[in-house]
Amino acid sequence: MRPEDKLLFACTRQNFLSAHQTIVLDLCSKEKILWDIVYFTARQHGVAALVYTNLLKCIPVNLGIPHDVIEKFKLCVATNIVRKNLREEKMVELLSFFKRKSIDVMLLKGAALDMLVYDQPWYMVSEDIDLIVKQKREDFTVEDRKELVALLRQLSIECGYFEHHDVDMFGVLSINYQRIWANANKVEYRGYDVFVMSPEDMLISVCINSCRKRFFKLKSLCDIAEIVNKYHDLKWEELVRNSKEYHCNSIVYTALLVAKMELGCELPEGVLDKLADSTIRFIIIRYFARYLSRKASLASVSYYKRDEKDMVATKINLTLILPYATYRWHQLWRKLKVNLKTKMLQACRFV
Repeated sequence: MRPEDKLLFACTRQNFLSAHQTIVLDLCSKEKILWDIVYFTARQHGVAALVYTNLLKCIPVNLGIPHDVIEKFKLCVATNIVRKNLREEKMVELLSFFKRKSIDVMLLKGAALDMLVYDQPWYMVSEDIDLIVKQKREDFTVEDRKELVALLRQLSIECGYFEHHDVDMFGVLSINYQRIWANANKVEYRGYDVFVMSPEDMLISVCINSCRKRFFKLKSLCDIAEIVNKYHDLKWEELVRNSKEYHCNSIVYTALLVAKMELGCELPEGVLDKLADSTIRFIIIRYFARYLSRKASLASVSYYKRDEKDMVATKINLTLILPYATYRWHQLWRKLKVNLKTKMLQACRFV
């Protein structure tokens, strides 16, 4: 594992202890750290602000961080603070609309985690705002739906009707949204009542999101570890049962395994064994997870790289194998169809 990756794994956490500080100091004293790579990777993985916050705790000792890299980190933090403040304003405007229409809404992913799990919302860079409303599309009047769509487009917010494609991966997974809504908790956000997933469903959803990010994206790993750290009374038996019902237990298993390997996420004894089936699939998953942990660099973990000549060409690397190893055969077929449809839509846009 590259020293830059070791440093990033140590710094990607809220509870930055003296043991983690020692790891950083030892790395900086014994290894040549490429700080441009550290910054680039932290920014790419959505954790630059948190990493810089923890590096500041080591600053009394000269870490050898170049001045220009420090300035990049500072700019990233300042930009993310402004971005999160603007996001809150957008959320308030949208929640005002939902309140006027008496529509129940649930916050997802970063919007929920910033409020419930992270000490500071600007620690993590969230690409967008995701939420779902309790009503289905057909339950809206034509006028209300037009008004909502216009508002969502204006605010650049992604909203699903009763369900969300990031949770079920565009229909690849059979998620019981009725149960998710029934188990959801009502909380207050800036004076408005909103719903958030139960801790068990929240952890399942971030594990699924980690699969979408090829399991080694630092933000996703941190989301998993921080939920586990936050909710000490998490109902693991329920999580295992629901994961198996949704046919995503191999996904949850892999996400928790990688979070444990890389961030030291503490899991109750036996949880991984309960998630695993006694099949060759989990032997393959464990092999590739450990292989990638040793051999792959965090800087190489990405979705795809557009080719200058072929705008829909994908960059294939070993990190792509692990997510596909977690799919069942029928899910693999669904995933391939989703990918084909996405590529066709992308090709149409570039014609």
